[in-house]
Amino acid sequence: MRKLLYILMVLITTISLYAGESVIFVHGRGGSCGSGYTTDAGNYWGTAKDINTSLPKYFVTYDGYSDPRTWGSCRAQSSLYNVLEAKCLKSQGNYCYIICHSAGCYATEYFISTRDVSRYGIKFVFNSSSAAGGSELANLKFWDSGSMDNALKTGNARGSYNHNNMKGIPFYMLAGYKGWWYTAWYLPGEDDGAVSFHSTCGINTTGSYSNCASGTRYSYHYIWYGRSSSSSWNSSKNGYYRQHSGDGSDAINTATKQEWNACKSLGLGCK
Repeated sequence: MRKLLYILMVLITTISLYAGESVIFVHGRGGSCGSGYTTDAGNYWGTAKDINTSLPKYFVTYDGYSDPRTWGSCRAQSSLYNVLEAKCLKSQGNYCYIICHSAGCYATEYFISTRDVSRYGIKFVFNSSSAAGGSELANLKFWDSGSMDNALKTGNARGSYNHNNMKGIPFYMLAGYKGWWYTAWYLPGEDDGAVSFHSTCGINTTGSYSNCASGTRYSYHYIWYGRSSSSSWNSSKNGYYRQHSGDGSDAINTATKQEWNACKSLGLGCK
């Protein structure tokens, strides 16, 4: 009996050592594959990963030029699975918050929609300029196939999985806007230079939208209204400007960091 109690105590102690909450970053197009999940491979996130949190941070790294729906060595689905298995299993007392960018949000949505994720303790997903709805920019690459750009064509992005099937996990959408004048002929409505509002706002159909609050969103997709004091926030658009990626003062990834910090300071669920 004493031996059984001892073994039980060891198991409980072992589980408690590895239990807890964490933040998982999922990069978008162009990011590289690293070894393990503790390093931001290629410094994709820059200082945007320096969110105000005491939680450990982990990174889903993969070949950002490959189809984000695929499995295999250095592929998005396999890498996301490995990190979730290691850091987000409810059976081990682990829970996680996901921050994704662009095609990383596509990979995350696809995984959640097509897999049984009931074993994972995913609290919510912060979507930085999500490309889960595809981009008309990718539609222009008629010669491309079997890659990230082919996957990002609006028909492929919207037709390859059920965007309403998010298993009750909230997706908070942060949109980038103010595309350059020359993007107007191929990106409908407001855009961030690469992806239009219909995608970044989680709207369930392609089209021209001048405000993120327009249209009808997929289930469990919510607008994250700006709560930081950043001058880059425009309430009339419900979005941040200017560019699609990078680490400048107006970058959408930097806005994600600002919004996480605001979310934490206001007690809205970020830790």
